[in-house]
Amino acid sequence: MKPTLVIRELASPNEFLESMEVSQDAWDFAPKMVSPAPDLVAGAHAGGLMAGAFEGKRMLGFVFGIPRVNLGEPCQHSHLLAVRREAQGRGLSTLLKLFQRSWCLDHGIRLVTWTYDPFLLKNASLNLGKLRARARRLLPNFYGEMGGIYGHLPSDRFEVSWRLDDGDVERAAAGDPTLKRPDLEGVPVFRPRSEKNPPRVLLPFPAGAPETYKTDPEGALKARRVFAKGAHALFSAGYEAIGVGARADGPAYLFKKRGRVS
Repeated sequence: MKPTLVIRELASPNEFLESMEVSQDAWDFAPKMVSPAPDLVAGAHAGGLMAGAFEGKRMLGFVFGIPRVNLGEPCQHSHLLAVRREAQGRGLSTLLKLFQRSWCLDHGIRLVTWTYDPFLLKNASLNLGKLRARARRLLPNFYGEMGGIYGHLPSDRFEVSWRLDDGDVERAAAGDPTLKRPDLEGVPVFRPRSEKNPPRVLLPFPAGAPETYKTDPEGALKARRVFAKGAHALFSAGYEAIGVGARADGPAYLFKKRGRVS
C-alpha cells in the first residue's frame, strides 16, 4: 500500500537535515545558498514553524516561517516553501500553506507575509489565486544573485500579505466552489505615461520562467527591468496585485486600487 501523506511539524534533527536535500532538489541551488539545518532548528525553537509533508518517512516538501515583528501586529514571515520535483503538481504547496494557516491561527497570528519571483506563473497562481494573498510591493534584487534555477538574474521579489481571517481567504481555504477568479476581460493594460487612473489594470509579464532564465537570460533581464518599473509605479499609486491570468499574448497580473471591491 502507498504510504499516507501526512503534514506535521518536524520532530528530529535528521528531519531538519532532510529539508536541505529537499531545497537543493527543488531549486538546484549551490550548497552555500541552502538554509542550514541549525538555522531552521533555531527559527522553529524561537517561535517559528517548520512543517513537512511526509509519505512514510520520506519528506516530499516543507514550509518554514519565522516571527515578524515590524508590522505592528503578530505576524509570521514565510521564508521557505519547497517541494521535491518528483512530487510537484500534486497540490502539496497548497496543503503546506493551509497547514501553516491553521498553525498560525492556533497561535494567535492573523497575518502571514512572504516573497516570490513574480515571473513564476505557478507560484503567482498559488499565492494570489488559490490562497487569495495580495502583492503590495516589489523588492529589487532582494537576495542578491542566487544561482540555481534563477541563474545570474537579480532576485526581484513580490512581497505578499496573506490576511488569514479575510473573507475570501477563509472561503478559499474551505474550498468554496463559488469563489470566482478575478475577471481580466476588458481590463486595460497599464501604460506608464497614461493620465488615466482606472480602478483595475493589467501588468503583463513573459511566459516560460524559470526555463527562459537559462535559454534567454538577456531577454529575461530586459523583461525584468520593464516589469519592475511598471510594478513600482502601480504600487506607488496605491494599487495591489490581486490575481493573475492568461491572455492571448501571455500572462498578466490584475492590479486594483486598494480599498475597492474586487
